[in-house]
Amino acid sequence: MSKDQVLEIMKLKMIDILPDLTPGQIRREVSMKDLGANSIDRFDIISDTMHELKLRIPLLQFGSLKNIGEVVDFLHENL
Repeated sequence: MSKDQVLEIMKLKMIDILPDLTPGQIRREVSMKDLGANSIDRFDIISDTMHELKLRIPLLQFGSLKNIGEVVDFLHENL
């Protein structure tokens, strides 16, 4: 699976949780917080994406990641 495929899965989860978002707003260099995701939303987005990818990673490891691209890269590295 490519990083672009991981990003597409994450986009679907983000739009599901934050329905006011459009796919064009979700870019690698933007943070989820900047797109209006609160801490619970971010938890849900990452958890749902990991579930789809069949990954189990402690959520604390995501704390230092600054934007969507870094989250996607981290998830891809752990596939």
